[in-house]
Amino acid sequence: MKRWILIIAIGLVCVTVMAAGGGYLWIQHSLKRSLPQISGEIVLPGIREEVKIIRDTFGVPHIHAKNETDLYLALGYAMAQDRLWEMEFSRRLGQGRLAEIFGEKFVRVDRYFRMLTATGINSKVLDRFSPALRSFADGVNAYIKIHKDRLPAEFRLLRFEPEWWQPDDYVQIVKIIAWSLSPGWKIDLLAAEILKKAGEKRFKDAFPLWPDQAPLIIPRGFKSLSLNSDAVFETLSLMEDLIGLHSMGASNNWVVAGKKSVTGKPILANDTHLPLKNPSFWWEVHLICPGVDVTGFAVPGIPGIPIGQNPHVAWGITNTMVDDVDFYVEKINPDNPRQYWYRDHWEDMEVKVETIAVKGKDPVRAEILLTRNGPVVTDPKKDPGKGVISARWAFTQGLQPVQAGNLLLRARDVKGVTDALRYWEVPSQNFVFADTGGNIGVWCCATVPIRKKGDGLLPVPGWTGEYEWEGYVPFEKRPHLINPERGFVATANNKVTGRGYPYLISRYWEPTDRITRIVELLEAKERLSVADFKQMQQDTYCPQASDLTPMMIRVLEERFQDQDGKKAREILSGWDFVMDKGSAAACVYEMTYRKIMGNIFRDEMGDQIFKRYLKTSLFPPRAVSHMVRKGSSPWFDNIDTTEKETLDDIIALSLKQTLSELKERLGDDPDQWSWDRIHTLTFEHVLGKKKPLNLIFNLGPFPVGGNLLTVNKRTYALDNPYNAIHGVSMRMIVDFSDMAASLHVLPTGQSGQLKSPNYRDQIPLYLSGRYHPVWIGAGEAEKQSRGILTLKPM
Repeated sequence: MKRWILIIAIGLVCVTVMAAGGGYLWIQHSLKRSLPQISGEIVLPGIREEVKIIRDTFGVPHIHAKNETDLYLALGYAMAQDRLWEMEFSRRLGQGRLAEIFGEKFVRVDRYFRMLTATGINSKVLDRFSPALRSFADGVNAYIKIHKDRLPAEFRLLRFEPEWWQPDDYVQIVKIIAWSLSPGWKIDLLAAEILKKAGEKRFKDAFPLWPDQAPLIIPRGFKSLSLNSDAVFETLSLMEDLIGLHSMGASNNWVVAGKKSVTGKPILANDTHLPLKNPSFWWEVHLICPGVDVTGFAVPGIPGIPIGQNPHVAWGITNTMVDDVDFYVEKINPDNPRQYWYRDHWEDMEVKVETIAVKGKDPVRAEILLTRNGPVVTDPKKDPGKGVISARWAFTQGLQPVQAGNLLLRARDVKGVTDALRYWEVPSQNFVFADTGGNIGVWCCATVPIRKKGDGLLPVPGWTGEYEWEGYVPFEKRPHLINPERGFVATANNKVTGRGYPYLISRYWEPTDRITRIVELLEAKERLSVADFKQMQQDTYCPQASDLTPMMIRVLEERFQDQDGKKAREILSGWDFVMDKGSAAACVYEMTYRKIMGNIFRDEMGDQIFKRYLKTSLFPPRAVSHMVRKGSSPWFDNIDTTEKETLDDIIALSLKQTLSELKERLGDDPDQWSWDRIHTLTFEHVLGKKKPLNLIFNLGPFPVGGNLLTVNKRTYALDNPYNAIHGVSMRMIVDFSDMAASLHVLPTGQSGQLKSPNYRDQIPLYLSGRYHPVWIGAGEAEKQSRGILTLKPM
């Protein structure tokens, strides 16, 4: 009997191993089978004339067409070859249709994104641009039709097929980007909570003014406003947990004129700061047809190149940080919860019913309420005793970027660029640009509301009519600068106007550290080179550390007499404030810095509000910098103790906690406490949030340097330190003395297909500060070709 049991057991193990091996081989076969054809010929319906798609070493398509209609069709086809899953996911997210493929957990996310634009979207484009949108959609659909039986792995895992692409589907992706770059959706309601909980004096320290900014305006009667925002924050938290969607983005761009360049010609640089995910946010492409020769970075699903160059001009972008959303507290009729007060009468809310399909469940009926101020964002049912809050978002009325994007392709000088940018309103961006004539400039392209009253940071009464908008700042009056005397322009999500500017753009500016450092480096030399620009993009010097570290050293000298304190003082005393990945000082500093935040704010705010405050990412470092330089704040006193704490007490406690935690995590030898041992980067796929799919779809972890405030930005979630999740999502350098020698890099690779050689091939370049050539000179792409695909008409 024992012998038979042993035989059966061995047999079962063999079957299991064979099944696992067979499963592995099947998966590998399926993944390879889904790879797109990049060589040979394909007969494609809709193509008028022959098109060639040359894929270079890094998988970047160089699309050669004989007319613009075919160019956009081939663009849609090539983009779908690499990023169809990403395009489908982004479209569904914008539409509010993720529950169809993921299940009922996503119903709240779907309702939220439907609510954002329940009043409608301005998706109108001039008639002359419509054919390009149709051709792009035709190209995507041609790929779907040909590959329905060999779709990317994500479709097979989730057991669904992509729907046909529609010409206006790109708007849903623009919507997601615009929302994620709009800080107000996460900050305004939180600011109101903190003001109510902590009082005006503490509030102004937690939300400090940018230097040279007008005083904060607290709406009249704010204390009496009833807020009900918990459901909003729960949905935002759910989005981060389920799909890793974080709002807000940053970026760097700068350009020097010929007089500041070693070549005598302009040099332009751009690196945008967005979620560091897999696949990369951006997709590279080179488009060529009569009248068009442009290379740069596109967003999968959107037919245009918001960052790039043609033979005459180049352009790059940063987030304007515009305050383009306002929240209104509505006064509800106690006898009719569907009515709200406006001026002198009750008005009926419009009720919009949405049916949300749910995988494996019955559809969910969701009601969205609309007031004259916009959709209701809060949940009156959750706490009927609190106020109803509606929101007005400028995105719903702004011009979509396709028109400006199309015109940029043909711009021949700075005037052509600015003519194109008249049509760019969403998502809000600061464009820097240059031309071969030596001109440089910057222009704010954003839907900046003109407010009757208030400054947009806090919710306001919705019933008085005092806080309505009076239109948007016209193009000519938005901040801009052409050919400045100092010979360069730069933006890093900083305040771009002086005190005399008549319109309020925002209070959400990023901390001053990056723009201060960029300007310092641009002014450090009389003339700069491409090599200087490369070093700038890799710079990890932390200006705030130069202010705070001497205070840490002094506290260590005065209060820490043990060996650990002496060693920490020795480490910090020799530090150059560079957040190098191998630096022990960077490790001690950053952990102490993060603990300083907690020891300043947590006791008064409470755990929940403190965590929400950290998620704003830009205000906590601004607040710490402001209070450290001021030297005092009511936040310093811990309300849970009888003593009255000072800044030195905060620093001492934070250092003590840091030394204890580092010993526990990294060992007793401080010389081994390098920053990269706790600060790593994993490029996470949306499916990789679920185990064991993380082993298949995620890339990393990789040890990295930098932090939230360095030019080479590597941000960790302040509420969940210290793994980097946000930062440099592409790099570009364009030297106008040799525009064919421009440099690009992505964090991961061109392709979202797991078995593609271009799935992760740019990671070594990205992490080591290197770039790849663009190969846009005559015949260069062919010499570096991985494959040449010819699309032929029927």
